[in-house]
Amino acid sequence: MDILNFTGFIRDIVYTPCLIPRRIDTYNINNFNINSSKPFGIITLDTPQNTIAFSKWKSPKRTRTYPFARIYNTYNLNSKKVTVIPVIKDEGAGTRNNDRINFITLSWMNLLNVYIILAWYEQADRVQNSPDKITNQKFDNNYINQKILEISHYQSTALHWNITHFERDFATVYLNAVNSYESIEMTQKVKLHPRSKHLEILEKFKNNGYFNIEQFKKYTLTRSLEAAHRESRTTHKFEHLADGYKGIFFLSNYLGGVYHLTADEIYKEGDTFIIQESKNVNNKKLPSVDDIKDGLFKLMLFSNLESLFLDNAEVKFTTRLKITGSVKGSLNLQSDFSTIEAFCQNNTFSKTQRQLVELLYQETIQNPKFNIIITSNE
Repeated sequence: MDILNFTGFIRDIVYTPCLIPRRIDTYNINNFNINSSKPFGIITLDTPQNTIAFSKWKSPKRTRTYPFARIYNTYNLNSKKVTVIPVIKDEGAGTRNNDRINFITLSWMNLLNVYIILAWYEQADRVQNSPDKITNQKFDNNYINQKILEISHYQSTALHWNITHFERDFATVYLNAVNSYESIEMTQKVKLHPRSKHLEILEKFKNNGYFNIEQFKKYTLTRSLEAAHRESRTTHKFEHLADGYKGIFFLSNYLGGVYHLTADEIYKEGDTFIIQESKNVNNKKLPSVDDIKDGLFKLMLFSNLESLFLDNAEVKFTTRLKITGSVKGSLNLQSDFSTIEAFCQNNTFSKTQRQLVELLYQETIQNPKFNIIITSNE
């Protein structure tokens, strides 16, 4: 499968999410603890009107625990959006899970005006009867609360905060993470991934002995693109990528700079390119709500592209979420409501499943720049 290299421009992000929770938990900053809180919520500061919307990542890897779904849940709020991301997540030498934050994550957050707090895990427990796996990892809560207060008083954009935060704090946070994992290894008598490898990679991010965001970009982006090329040669069982492409996007906005994103599925129908996210499930009628929200969050950005170019020629494009499951027939959510109701009846959807489809229909009404289809995985 080929990889297409696009360039594009985003002026503004205008999006109305419809799958938002009916209730979002609220916490006061004076007793807020990121480790015991829900994965997303609202933090009140000095007054009930002064709030921060927060979300937290369990791992810096975007594809593992649906962090985008958590940010989606807070995106309609008028507060500043803050997301807490561990720079490293080591789950033990007995696992392949030893993830690090990369430049593409920074690009996503910059473009969507989400403030990043780089964080580290300072505590963990050994998995019972396992010599080389850990669980129940906990952040340094005092540090995170301090950063939340800093952001609450910060007067510039998330882009400016994120770049400054990375340049000023990345190396310190990274070393705190490495030192904490060394301490966990000793106190819990457990084998983790080698400290030397973490430090070797940190050196790749430096220029003249100091963390440099261009070096970070160069190192992590190269590996992200290599992974994209590897995946492009692999056919995944439920991805339905026949005749599709992978896409690499070099995007800019009015704040300047170039942001790098990837899309797993690009299709061409006539003279129009379709940027598609697919959410698939094998033995259920519909994927999980968090899985669907993950796809919606990515399309939130792509659907706001003002222009798109391929090989310096402007191209027509649209965006689409494809949902596949154990259903009969296909449904285009740009259909009339009677067609949608008939599809739900034909597939004997539960009340919850019907409500999900109706909300997805509202998502396409509120955000006409993209479409959603539901179809069989057979």
